[in-house]
Amino acid sequence: MNPGLENCHAYPFEKLTQLLEGVTIDPNKSAISLAIGEPKHPTPEFILDALKSNITGVAVYPTTRGIIELRQAIADWLCSRFNLPRTSIDADKNVLPVNGTREALFAIAQTIINKDKQTPIVILPNPFYQIYEGAALLARS
Repeated sequence: MNPGLENCHAYPFEKLTQLLEGVTIDPNKSAISLAIGEPKHPTPEFILDALKSNITGVAVYPTTRGIIELRQAIADWLCSRFNLPRTSIDADKNVLPVNGTREALFAIAQTIINKDKQTPIVILPNPFYQIYEGAALLARS
């Protein structure tokens, strides 16, 4: 493994879980969860129906780029959502589906750092998403 990983701080959600161990919430008050951000609502029925009707595809890994139908649907949504010309987002060149923001942030940090420079400069916002730190350390190594 990259020795630079030892310099990373604890992942914030793991640290938060440790900090909250044994904490009892006053039942007369409502807590605001600052945890990982998992969905709080049940999955809509139309999504469950689509999953059920395509269950055979679950046993096959998709390509890293995802299927063209998914990339095209994302491109179409972007154009619709942001009122862009239909030709402005190319599903083959501009769309890469990911499993979540952390995966995307980790990947983008590694792709935009110029590794040809002996000491590339990486600027991170503070506070920052902890995954930036790991990606920057790996990309610089």
